[in-house]
Amino acid sequence: MDIAAGQIQGARRRQEDAFAVETLAGDARLFLVADGLGGLPAGDVASREASAEFVRDFRDQARAQHGLPHDWMRHALNEADRHLHRRQSAAPDLAGMSTTLVALYARDGEACALSVGDSYLMLLRSGTLYVLNELHRGEGSALTSCVGAQLRQIWVLDALKIQSGDRFLLATDGITTLDGKAIQEGLADAKSSQAAVDGLLGAITDALQTHQDNVTLVAILVP
Repeated sequence: MDIAAGQIQGARRRQEDAFAVETLAGDARLFLVADGLGGLPAGDVASREASAEFVRDFRDQARAQHGLPHDWMRHALNEADRHLHRRQSAAPDLAGMSTTLVALYARDGEACALSVGDSYLMLLRSGTLYVLNELHRGEGSALTSCVGAQLRQIWVLDALKIQSGDRFLLATDGITTLDGKAIQEGLADAKSSQAAVDGLLGAITDALQTHQDNVTLVAILVP
């Protein structure tokens, strides 16, 4: 796999997104993007610590080999959620901090995935762009589920066969500055994962939105 990641701060006061690209046993890879909720305390802490806790626990589950990968993901997500609640109990200034999270695990030509909130998991396959995951949004784009606050909904993809030429994109919701056609073309035309990330982030920057959100991307190109 050809893998790249990148982020921009946009017009926000701080970067509240986090990401991880982890190599596990053999050819297994774990990819993750998290978006700390703005307007609440410590979104940057929430995304960073939830990501780190998810990766740590997922590694432990993968080593133990109990259950299936989507079970490891659920366990890791619950541990990340509990970690944020513990941190809030210990530090009142962190009360209310929360984050989205989307993760993809790939091994032996198959992938599973999990998401909470409104970060995106996209797949470009045979010229068509798909949004694979369910977005947890209510009226006025308010989140109906997030890590660290109200973990009400979890989207899980148990198993997806990876095909030659697939192009995956994990993205925080700042990517919606671009429409679907621009994202599709940016992925399709890129000669490498780094070119895809640089091109999409460059197009978002060029759009010059007054209130541009943070944007974080992880692109995975399958040969």
